[in-house]
Formats: sequence, C-alpha cells, structure tokens
Amino acid sequence: MRTGVFGGSFDPVHNAHLAIAERALAAGSLDRLLFMPVHAQPFKRGAGLSAGAQRMDMLRLAIGKDARFGTTDTELARGGVSYTIDSLRAIRDDGADRGEIFFLLGADMLLMLEKWYASEELLREFSFIAAQRPGCDAGDVRLCVAGLRRRYGTRVILMENAPMDISASEIRKRVRTGESIEGLVPASVGEYIYERGLYKL
Repeated sequence: MRTGVFGGSFDPVHNAHLAIAERALAAGSLDRLLFMPVHAQPFKRGAGLSAGAQRMDMLRLAIGKDARFGTTDTELARGGVSYTIDSLRAIRDDGADRGEIFFLLGADMLLMLEKWYASEELLREFSFIAAQRPGCDAGDVRLCVAGLRRRYGTRVILMENAPMDISASEIRKRVRTGESIEGLVPASVGEYIYERGLYKL
C-alpha cells in the first residue's frame, strides 16, 4: 500500500490542487491520496482560515466518489500549530495498513526540509513526492535529493508540475469583488461557496 498525503490550507480547494493530486498519484504509483487541511501552519502564523468543517466539506465535494482520493482531519482534530512529523505519524499509526507514506510538497519546500521541526526523524521515517516549481533550479533540487538519500536514506520522487495560474487567494478576492470563479474550482465547490456566503468579507 502506497499512500500520499497532501497538506495545505485548501481555503478553498481548487482545480490546480486537484491537478497536482492526479499527477502525484501517477508519479508515486500511489494507491490512494489523502487531502489533509491544516489547522494552523508554522510558516503562516496569524493567517486567518475558514472553519475546518467548511474546508473539509469543500474537499469532500471536490473529491466526490473518486475512491483514489480521501480526506483526513488529523491536523484539524489536534488543533494548534501543525508539524508534519506529528501528522504523518498519526496517519501511519491510526491502525490502518498505510504501508509506505509519501508526503507531497513543492520542490522549494524540499530544499528547506532539513530546517523543519524534527527533520531527521521526518526524513528517515517517510518518503516524499516533490513537485517542480517555477524559479526552483532543477540542478539544486537533484543535488538536494541525492544528499537526502545519502544522509538519511530518504526516498524522494520528483514530479513535473504543469503550472496552473490559480491561487486560493485570487479565488477569495474574486468572490469578494463579485467576479466569476467558474473554471477555477469544481462546480460543486463553487455552489457551496456562494450558498454559504464564504469569502464575502
């Protein structure tokens, strides 16, 4: 069993998130990918997020009945600042046979992994799928992957990422200003946003 974990604010989940998830499934030959909305991120303290229940609702709507995808409320249920090592251990140890767990992240974040909380344990215990990012030197990324493998035995799969000009902040701004978000989010997510008046303020 190979399980991917895709963490983020997902405020709201949008079509670029879903495209990245599809690519990660293929790149990592994953059996399943779990979307994990954060409660609070250590690198974005003070950033206000929509209620966790609303973000989970939108993720479930976006996934629909696609059995390849799921959600986990590991970080929402814990509360407080979320550290990746704690979350991945909780998912691994929840009693389900997860097998190998791959954490999905951008190549820019991969270059910073050794500065993360409990990084050595994280790099020894889990695997990673890194999506290339614009402005991130491919040579630097390959050197980083080789170094992590040598120092910690870390498995890292590099994934090409077709850039999509979509961001959650842009979607929130469009809702506030009355612009269309059609084509940026799944239709079911768009309906949810408007029905509940999200992002109006």
